[in-house]
Amino acid sequence: MRPDVAQPALFRASAVAADGVPWLAAGFHLRVRLSPLVGFPLHPFAAWRLEHGHDAGEPPIRWRDAAGNSLAVPFDLERVGGFAEGSLFGVSAANPYVWIEVDVDNRGLRLDLLDTAETAGGGAHVIATRRREPFRFGHTGVVRLRASGAGTIGTTRALPRSVLAIEQVIEREPDLTFGLPLAAGYWYAPGPNDPLAAAKERVGLAAPRRLSPPDNPTGALPDDTDPGDETARIMDRIAPELVDPWLARGWSDRDLSPVHATFSDTAPAPGNQPVTASAAVTPSLLTMAVDPQIARYLGLVTAVPFGATRPVERANVWVIASRWAIQRGRAVLRPSGARPLTLDDVLGRRSQLAGRLDGLLHSVFPDARDLLADLPGRPGDRESGPWSSVPLVAVAVAAGDAPPDPPDPFQLTAAEPGAWNPQGEPGRTGGESWRQRISLGARPAPGMVGFARMAPSGPVALHRLEPPPGQGYVTRALPLVPNRASDDSHSRVLEDRAVPAGPAGASWRVWVADEFGQWSGGSDLALPSPDRPAPPPPVVEATFHADPDDGTSGPRVPGTLHLRYAVPDPAHASPGGLPVTELRVSVDGVALPPRPVTPGDTVVLEPAPNPFEVGEQRGVQVVSTYRDAAGTASVPSTTDCAAYDARAPRAIPTSPMLLWTGQRDATGQAELALRWPPRPGAARYRIYLGDARRLAGELGISLADTPVRAAQAKVIHPASANLTAKGAFTFLGEITGTPAGDGFVPFATRIPGGLRGVQLVRVVPLTAGGAEAAFQTCGLVPVAVPSIDRPPPPLLDAVTDPAGGLTLTVRARGLRPEPLAAAPGGAPEYRLRRTRRGLARHFAPVWTSGNLTGPDADGGWTATVTVPAAELIPFVRTVWYAEARYPAEPALPPGTVALPADGGVEPVWSAVGDSSEGLWSEPSLAAESLPIPPADPAPPPAPAVTATADGSIELTLSGLPTAHPTASTPYHLEIYRGTPGTASERRAVVAVLDPDLAWTDPAPIPAGAHYDLVVVDPIGRRGPATRA
Repeated sequence: MRPDVAQPALFRASAVAADGVPWLAAGFHLRVRLSPLVGFPLHPFAAWRLEHGHDAGEPPIRWRDAAGNSLAVPFDLERVGGFAEGSLFGVSAANPYVWIEVDVDNRGLRLDLLDTAETAGGGAHVIATRRREPFRFGHTGVVRLRASGAGTIGTTRALPRSVLAIEQVIEREPDLTFGLPLAAGYWYAPGPNDPLAAAKERVGLAAPRRLSPPDNPTGALPDDTDPGDETARIMDRIAPELVDPWLARGWSDRDLSPVHATFSDTAPAPGNQPVTASAAVTPSLLTMAVDPQIARYLGLVTAVPFGATRPVERANVWVIASRWAIQRGRAVLRPSGARPLTLDDVLGRRSQLAGRLDGLLHSVFPDARDLLADLPGRPGDRESGPWSSVPLVAVAVAAGDAPPDPPDPFQLTAAEPGAWNPQGEPGRTGGESWRQRISLGARPAPGMVGFARMAPSGPVALHRLEPPPGQGYVTRALPLVPNRASDDSHSRVLEDRAVPAGPAGASWRVWVADEFGQWSGGSDLALPSPDRPAPPPPVVEATFHADPDDGTSGPRVPGTLHLRYAVPDPAHASPGGLPVTELRVSVDGVALPPRPVTPGDTVVLEPAPNPFEVGEQRGVQVVSTYRDAAGTASVPSTTDCAAYDARAPRAIPTSPMLLWTGQRDATGQAELALRWPPRPGAARYRIYLGDARRLAGELGISLADTPVRAAQAKVIHPASANLTAKGAFTFLGEITGTPAGDGFVPFATRIPGGLRGVQLVRVVPLTAGGAEAAFQTCGLVPVAVPSIDRPPPPLLDAVTDPAGGLTLTVRARGLRPEPLAAAPGGAPEYRLRRTRRGLARHFAPVWTSGNLTGPDADGGWTATVTVPAAELIPFVRTVWYAEARYPAEPALPPGTVALPADGGVEPVWSAVGDSSEGLWSEPSLAAESLPIPPADPAPPPAPAVTATADGSIELTLSGLPTAHPTASTPYHLEIYRGTPGTASERRAVVAVLDPDLAWTDPAPIPAGAHYDLVVVDPIGRRGPATRA
């Protein structure tokens, strides 16, 4: 049995045996990787070198070419297309292979150790590479190999983790320990040695012997360094200033663990505004540890000289262990719709030998006992649970005599087009510059990244340099960690934020190191400068000053535009833009002469817009464009400056003729409906109403005491110019000037139907800008509500004379004098209704109308209507009704001649000058007429007599008289039959509805029978008989 090896996602170790590696000191280099979920251990790491004592066996591996075809070893790589991939199968996740070696006849072959997962971009993730013999690797889990180039692939040998005697770690003291440079505290217990001195020893032992690429972008020689200077830089400046504040914050609070601690710092932003930023302590320290020197200081990397341990073997196995403070209930992953995955799920059940390892670590780090005993009493939370400790073990295998090759350089591309920086930006000095984001691709960086601009003004390392030059220490570039792109490309990006402007663009070089500090060769990228942007669209301050009303009515320029431009200087121009040299402006589509300008100028123009109609209000379109020194035009800037013509519309013509409202309705209101042609420039109209008596009082005149209402209008209308006070009128409302479908502007309102006096309407037009026609210049429109007087129902007499026809006499009595006087010279009117079908009197059709004559001595008015006999229909009863009304009220008083005003106000439902017709009286009582011919009916014509085959007799007659369809009774034909010696008897009475008639006397018919035929008219008179 042996202790369980930790999940690599929580705790992983790696090792390399460096001999003759340019970037690394000779010896074994051990590195641990920690998850922020568990953070740093409670005490230093303990490391043991193991003797496994087993020969490597041949693992189950299957090689395939690029097409997926299986390959049997040995095989010539060139003959299968120069590519093959080998996959180990049947390997348990609990017992992975940790070392592998491939026999190769090398003719230019490259062998890559691949991860099980693919990169975010879809490619294989290369863990390590060898380009020379021996082709062997050590790793926590060997699964896939990839061969490319030229050579012969032979036998493969590998070691599974199960053959390693990991249980030896609980039988002896560790070979070495390494950990944080911290004294004893709430969350850390150091080993028996001075932790700071141990950190200095680790840093000095593996201090760089040559300059890194960011510190020597051109690779100039000599490039060697002084390890003592490099150690002093880390220990005396970088660690105290950049690392130790984070350690102090993370490990100083008993109630707050390092994995939960955050560090805050405040720094001035542009404009001297303080900005505070916070970050989690543990992930930040692990990010700093991408620099192997910082990692050595933090106890995450250490080196073991070859002379301090056994000689290098083909597989050099190291076991590294420590103990951590954890909360087993802490969530590691929160899948949607499922229970969170916790640390307890990842760690699993604690094994018995893990307890023995715990005891061994107790003896190695005795100062940790009190800390471990205090853990359960530390504050926790309900979800994550209480604090406890757990020992974790990791295995690192260094392939002897086969350190991994430096990583491949990145394939550089432009992440996006370059962009110019704003000039005059706070904190930015120097001339023009631009910024460029560079994509490193989707392959993750295994370690540090170096970034330098080679041209122009290069080479320049694009890193923060610490400490600054001239402070007594060597100055070196701090490492970079690429950011992830914000899009879906999954690529890593670097950014040069201040590329000096130059005609040839710029070039960059990027390097990448592995986790131990081996640097790749440089990869280069050259890009042209970004395109120069067009000038910004002009910003115009546009105002309008209107000219006063000059009394004209045609089109005119309404005033002056005032255009003000602030020509942008470099601080306000488009970043990278050339100086603005010209301003071009058009107003209402008319181009002005180009105006030369200088950045920072203030340009004022006062152009005139196109002519406006009276009262017109619209936006004057101003289109402005800048041009730069290269002649590039900006996007046109379009501004609509509100302008208006200050002239008021001309008044609407009016006439003194009285206009009439509608009749008073059941609600007691009368509709006032007017219309007029739209006035040029008028956008709205205000309507006022004044009473004739009130206005006469304002004018100081007296109205004649006359029932003729048009006479009142005649007096006031000419004096309308003297009515200047709006207070004498009632404001009826304001309407828009939009014409209706007939081309007129309509206005309708309701006024009291009981008004008997004359009302005067004033229509005042105004423009959209509010310029109103002078109130006193707007004429008056006389209006009145029609009279509701009705005369009493007249009397109607009807006398019928068979020879002379019908005489109808209408007599109207009781007519009031006032309505008669309101229409001097006019006569009352009558109208006659008649019906032959018995319709109600109000619905009987009007037959004729006319004027009544009179008055007679009794004040009565009469009219006589004669209907000639030839126009009467015999035997048809007709019912007659008569109505009367007062004479129509005139629009002008007698003797006055006036014409409607052209283009003036007029009524909607009538015409200017129409009189107001009165209301008809109730219909009279009915009078009836029934014309009857004076003579009896004539004998009927002789019939045609026909004997039929069955013995019947048929009589056929034509030319019989008929009555009108509306007669109450038709003509009848009486048929008698007799024989010699017997009296005639009536055989039939037939209604005569048609002049032609046929009648059949059925058999048997007596011998010698004859027929007598008699016509009977509608009132029963019989004519002479006709015998047949």
